Amino acid sequence: MIKARKILSIALSAVVSVSALYAAPVQTVPITFVDCNGNPFTIDVPNDIAKIVNEQKGLINQKIKENGVTSAQAQDAAQKVKDAYDSGLAGLETTTPFTTVENGLNTFTENLNYVLPNSQSQQNVWAQAWIGKLIPGFHLGAGLNAGAAEMDVTPLKDAALALGIEEAGDVPDKLAMPTVTGDLRIGGFILPFDIGFNFCSVDSTKFGEDFESKIDPVTFDFYTIGADLRYALVQGGGFVPRWSIGVGGYYTKGNVSVANSTAKASLDFETTTIYASTQASVKFLCLIPFVGGRVMASRSTAGWNATANWSEILDDGPSLQQALEIGLLPESFGGQETVDFKDNIIPQVYAGIGLDLLIINITASASYDFKNSIPGAAVSVRLAW
Repeated sequence: MIKARKILSIALSAVVSVSALYAAPVQTVPITFVDCNGNPFTIDVPNDIAKIVNEQKGLINQKIKENGVTSAQAQDAAQKVKDAYDSGLAGLETTTPFTTVENGLNTFTENLNYVLPNSQSQQNVWAQAWIGKLIPGFHLGAGLNAGAAEMDVTPLKDAALALGIEEAGDVPDKLAMPTVTGDLRIGGFILPFDIGFNFCSVDSTKFGEDFESKIDPVTFDFYTIGADLRYALVQGGGFVPRWSIGVGGYYTKGNVSVANSTAKASLDFETTTIYASTQASVKFLCLIPFVGGRVMASRSTAGWNATANWSEILDDGPSLQQALEIGLLPESFGGQETVDFKDNIIPQVYAGIGLDLLIINITASASYDFKNSIPGAAVSVRLAW
């Protein structure tokens, strides 16, 4: 599959190169630098890299001085970069790699801002709307929970392909963001409430070869900690439903990356989510159907970085050596996005069924975020008294 993609890439590059002979020259932006002798000079920088080059202008001037580069040498290096763009950047499937990478990683960051709260909320879901008081009755439980929320990774794939990471083309467009969680819930004292705690740690390299090969060259790892409190408005019992309201919060920190031997895109993220919820459940013998809803507010920060060895990725790489050395074709660039609580309010409904077998408690649940059209699901097995 990768070999076929490489052949297709070569064919497309050939078509682009031929069509470039008849295409209009790449649009440029004039940017002024200072050469090794302290003389200012202006070069024309392709639109695709103009923003990043301008942001790194101080660093480029420093490299020009350190390498003793004259204005004539810098002009020649800049012209070679423009020539590479005019010829269609042979070796890539896009003629705007920097713009594609930036847009792709920023969009993927936005996707994470929506997916993570849905993934978090599938942790520590109990069928009973309230498990009862700790004394009398000694109500508590602990166990494992496995869940997932759907995530669109197409923007990440687009960014990877723009960096020449061709293997990313075989990754599915949508993946399940998994959770494997340990949780604990304790019944309240005197008042009808209970408290839950959970911890989740996920590393994609620990899910086995089948999963790794499915998402290769993408890897991710993250952890989540959370806690919640539920208060029973209706304590119920027998066939009388239980109804509770609650509040809770989660904190998640992690990394997603895609890489091969010549390029890498990496994204570090952290998300804090707070929510208010309501849930109703009723017990029929050993079965406990339940339904509920949440309103979540989430704050997320994500910073991404991309690196590329353009001298190996691009067919014109050898002629671009000086441009690469002084940074006129940046080999490292990044960005950051933050979404505040008020800008990421998510309504969610959830429902499921529990199975109470003496001290064994099994719960299956599903959720749906109507605002962002994100489904989620989870199943848990616990020891409960």
